[in-house]
Amino acid sequence: MNEDIIDQERDLKLMLTDIKNGTIRLQELDEERVIQSMLHHIGSTDPELRDQLIYTLFYRFIIEDEQLTSEQLADMFHTTLKYHLFHGIGEAGTDTVFTRSFSTLLIALILGQDRQQRFLSETDIDMLKAKLLAYLDCEIDTRGYVTGKGWAHSIAHVADAFEELVLHPQLDETEFGEVLEALWNKVLVPTVYVHDEDERLLNPIFALLDRGMDEQEVLVLLEELPATLRAQKQQLEPEQYWHIVHNMRTFLKSLFIKSHETNRQTLQTAVLLALKTI
Repeated sequence: MNEDIIDQERDLKLMLTDIKNGTIRLQELDEERVIQSMLHHIGSTDPELRDQLIYTLFYRFIIEDEQLTSEQLADMFHTTLKYHLFHGIGEAGTDTVFTRSFSTLLIALILGQDRQQRFLSETDIDMLKAKLLAYLDCEIDTRGYVTGKGWAHSIAHVADAFEELVLHPQLDETEFGEVLEALWNKVLVPTVYVHDEDERLLNPIFALLDRGMDEQEVLVLLEELPATLRAQKQQLEPEQYWHIVHNMRTFLKSLFIKSHETNRQTLQTAVLLALKTI
């Protein structure tokens, strides 16, 4: 990190700390400049700046206090999709993952607010769905907690964005199956999930069910699972294959519990059968 960025992040950290502590109010500053600086440093490797200040204050500004206008939120939405969501996509083990991951969290906040205010257009929501699906497919840096840098958690964070998308009335029921398949496929990756990614991926899936998606859509995926895993076994190295099996077993156990909690007995029975076959 060069000295200019270090200086910028130090100054931003001090200013945001003052805002968070109530020493100064956002409206007393150059509001647009503060927001742009927060966006610019959304992927900082300083976990306090990134998580405890930038994200926490975006949550406060957007959800708790509703301090930002619809125009500001729409601008942030488009900036994030254009410059941040795919920043460094295809890289693994690099710091670009923090920008991508925390961009999806910001998108989730904006989507949640749009459900109340409806400042995004139908075209915006359609574009977002396409971009989130593409991002989920392309993201290969699936690290959870990174020592010294805090949470990357790209899969958990994009699952939060998908949950907000599913809850958004603009997402049509004809699109439910596509979203379900994309989330399901992200369980079948040859890197081990160890930070509750399975539970976060289930949240948008159950949101789909709550919005009326036919439970049969999930039952079909469960029935196809043995064949899916056999195909994976033929294509992958043994270690990679067993990583996928581990992920799916963990996911199914969480699915079993959530099915029980939501009184979906048919789904619960199908999950138990699937667990016995892998």
